[in-house]
Amino acid sequence: MRSSRTFIAAGQLALLTLALASCGRQAVPEAPVGQVAPETTVAQPGTQPAQTAAAQIMTVSVRAGTTEADLLSRYPGSRVLALHASEGYAQLLSTGATATAPAMGSLSLNAQLLTVTDTEPDITLATSVIDDTAIAQGNTAWAGGNTAWAGGNTAWAGGTSTGGSIDALAANAPAWTKLDLGNGQKLAPLLGQGIKVAVLDTGIDIAHPAFAGHLDVASGWDYVGGDAIPQEVNWASSGYSASYGHGTAVAGVILQVAPNATIVPFRVLNPNGSGRLSNIIMAVNDATKYGAKVINMSLGTTTASVALSTAIKSAISSGVMVVASSGNSGDNNVSYPARYAPDMQLALGGGLISVGSISLDDKKSSFSTCGLSLDILAPGEAVATTFPNSQRTTATGTSFAAPMVSGAVALAMSSGRTNVVALYKSVRASATAPTDPLFWSQMGSGTLNVGKLMVTP
Repeated sequence: MRSSRTFIAAGQLALLTLALASCGRQAVPEAPVGQVAPETTVAQPGTQPAQTAAAQIMTVSVRAGTTEADLLSRYPGSRVLALHASEGYAQLLSTGATATAPAMGSLSLNAQLLTVTDTEPDITLATSVIDDTAIAQGNTAWAGGNTAWAGGNTAWAGGTSTGGSIDALAANAPAWTKLDLGNGQKLAPLLGQGIKVAVLDTGIDIAHPAFAGHLDVASGWDYVGGDAIPQEVNWASSGYSASYGHGTAVAGVILQVAPNATIVPFRVLNPNGSGRLSNIIMAVNDATKYGAKVINMSLGTTTASVALSTAIKSAISSGVMVVASSGNSGDNNVSYPARYAPDMQLALGGGLISVGSISLDDKKSSFSTCGLSLDILAPGEAVATTFPNSQRTTATGTSFAAPMVSGAVALAMSSGRTNVVALYKSVRASATAPTDPLFWSQMGSGTLNVGKLMVTP
């Protein structure tokens, strides 16, 4: 039953580069390719009411047996984002069009006992807060448009590409050497097989030959367009929108590290790189519900969110590893949700990995956010990866360091290491210690080492 995932289209929202606050835009329909989204509110048939400037996310305390009907009878006009009765909470989006609640005596006992524990604005998140720099968009043809990248025989084995006329792995050879990816893949021969990695991003190019046989579109969703096809969309009238191709590039990095993993795309950001917190919460919930074992979140905000933290904690408790980019502001203010990594350690023992970027000469990337909330680093400069329309590109930003870690986690999980808290600790314990004299104390455990990860309990 997927009807609960039907969602009104999100609006075109400016890519924010500083602190992100409640946007105040109304929901608008998806823009056709080559057009800018119109500034109108549309509620499509069968959907909940459109968002308004007053949209708020409510975290509600519930008891076992509480149903969506209970929630909607107590808070009419709201949208249920998540219901975890066994965990004692639900999350709702109040759209500002909430009708007058009925008299308490007319409600079920479960509905009467509902209590709002937190309310916050439906803020806007963006690709790594500051836009990821230098996505050389579609500058190179993708191997004639018909060579699959991520087939089971394309592992980076001992520093050579072993599957056809594929050069993207070779282009990233220095990065793979730094991560000891060759040894890691040899020690994880299933190469991520059986592991679903949810990519919460701008969508992906579903038809890209690099993803052939490695997508689970049926489990994904497009929360921006309000449909079941999380395809990248370009809004620009000429050229490309600011973050068009971002999700496709992220997914391509994951499949280089874990070639047999399955990508589950969730389109939560528009092609300008921003999207509603409520959509991201629903995607975290759905990714967990539909079997993802890793969630990659190459996005962030400078604003804390109890609702997002709660959703991530629930995913981790369900056995899902969450990997988040640290942000590209170049300072020590790690963005949310990556900044919640210490909170998850305190509450659960781990399960959320915050990832920054390191250069090939072991220096913190100038753009990479670092700090005490940072867990680990991976190369995020000029990474060769996929781009829409069967093309490839190079991309720079912490957004492209994070999926290297997501891929490494998928490798380990395909070898049976599915305890996310233990695996989180192994990722940190196996890292190569930082040596940058200026930032070593703010670079977490150091650089991801895939080979050591596979043998570190």
